[in-house]
Amino acid sequence: MDYTYMVEFLKDLKSNTYHLNDRQRMKMLLVVIGEHPDALSIIKNMGLIDLDMVNLLLSQGVNGYTIAQTIMNSIEIKTPSSDELSLSCFGYIKAITPSELNIYIDEVMERIEAQSMYSVKSIELEKEQEMALDEIEEFLK
Repeated sequence: MDYTYMVEFLKDLKSNTYHLNDRQRMKMLLVVIGEHPDALSIIKNMGLIDLDMVNLLLSQGVNGYTIAQTIMNSIEIKTPSSDELSLSCFGYIKAITPSELNIYIDEVMERIEAQSMYSVKSIELEKEQEMALDEIEEFLK
């Protein structure tokens, strides 16, 4: 997974480089979330779905990608004269304003950047450990 590309895409999504309406931006955000290995945790932290429902779905074996897809299909425009959105998901309704959408994008961006840093550190640590093992093997020969 290319975290750098995901972060750049989210920056463009926040600044609305693609000239999308808020509904389209929310759907694109959910696509990115669905691709993340920790999608379910991100969705729970954003409060997009009732936590009791998340626990019920988890007990049924549903993953974060499936929940993101379900939420994508339940996005509605709250009023015809505005871009304000509402989610109607599993009996849980949450209004989303454009400013809240930007906050969600920021939260997901931070989470992905943190995951990216963790992945880089893990790779560096693995290389260091491999070099140490090679040195030990050389010493023992």
